Amino acid sequence: MKICIVAPYLASKGGAGRFTWEFSDYLASVNDTVILASLFTDRTIYDEKNNLKIIDLADQSSLTQSIKFWFNLKKIQKKLKTIVNSENPDAILFMNFPATLWAQKFDNKPVLCYPQDINLLYTNTYIKNLSFGKYILWLIIRVFVRPLDKKRWKNFDEIICNSNFSANHISKIYTKIPIRVIHLGTRTNVFKATNIEKKRAFLSIAAQKAQRTDFLIVAAKKMYQKRKDFEVWIAGDSGSHNKELRDLVERLGISDVVKFYGKVSDEELAVLYSKSLAVVHLVRKPPFGMIVTEAMACETPVIACKPGGTEETILDNETGFLIDENNEDALINCLEKFLDNPELSYKMGKSARLRVKQYFEMNEKNREFRDLIQDWIKIKANKN
Repeated sequence: MKICIVAPYLASKGGAGRFTWEFSDYLASVNDTVILASLFTDRTIYDEKNNLKIIDLADQSSLTQSIKFWFNLKKIQKKLKTIVNSENPDAILFMNFPATLWAQKFDNKPVLCYPQDINLLYTNTYIKNLSFGKYILWLIIRVFVRPLDKKRWKNFDEIICNSNFSANHISKIYTKIPIRVIHLGTRTNVFKATNIEKKRAFLSIAAQKAQRTDFLIVAAKKMYQKRKDFEVWIAGDSGSHNKELRDLVERLGISDVVKFYGKVSDEELAVLYSKSLAVVHLVRKPPFGMIVTEAMACETPVIACKPGGTEETILDNETGFLIDENNEDALINCLEKFLDNPELSYKMGKSARLRVKQYFEMNEKNREFRDLIQDWIKIKANKN
């Protein structure tokens, strides 16, 4: 099979870019040929290998945050069409917004979409964390972008969603397009228990404001007023946001129980997951949450918000706890359950890894996704 995978950009190791790369790498490992097209690729993080070719549609100055990106939409779309005509793949797979803005039909080839989430265009989950000026600007921009985006989605033969929660959300907006669910997979060979004794600590990943580590810090302050037998660990570094969190910790006077780790490797992250009593993931209405299944694979329960894709990964009271998004008392109650009974973390953690191995194993999910693409190639071939 030869496939062209179209992504917004590959400039960091996290989020949608990470999944795009891992799936592309898997396809190349089973001898499929992959053409990976995006606006810009950081070659210090991602680089070509056997069966995997990377093509930049623009450059670093044309990323979605720039005005240049919006002026170059048609130019990028034409360049993508030229690449597809030249490479002649069997299928085209679009990954997430704004790559969806370049969608088009390609001579009886299946055109599929794995959007991951549509929050940027249809909710305030991410944009509410922008500065006021950028927030207002984005509210205006997306009024004009939504109709164009919907028009482009009509080119997709099928939408593949990462959770039933996402599928329900997307089906209400993009009607009359077939949708199916394939949950994201987790690398259980990397994210696994390290057999290190758990510490009286709670881990939060703070790569972006949407993860709401500040909510955990404020809750920790309330706990600190009555007990000091715990720590909060914060991994990830997003520049100005990291400084805001450090300033908040300093202002609340809890620096002695909060530790910042900055950017960490996957191997280091697996150790942090394993050593924590619980991972706290407070994204509002999360479409899925890779952090959740990674932590669970490391035999660590997760405290997360509902509603969202978290309700499909976490079994409440078995592999973690689900709380309403702004319920500080519920969060503190969950944290104290683990502090008062650390064995609960071990018990839930064992169940959590078993659940990931059964339902969210990366190799199995990749095979399922590949089979779907091959089925579509056969469908299109039979129609011809």
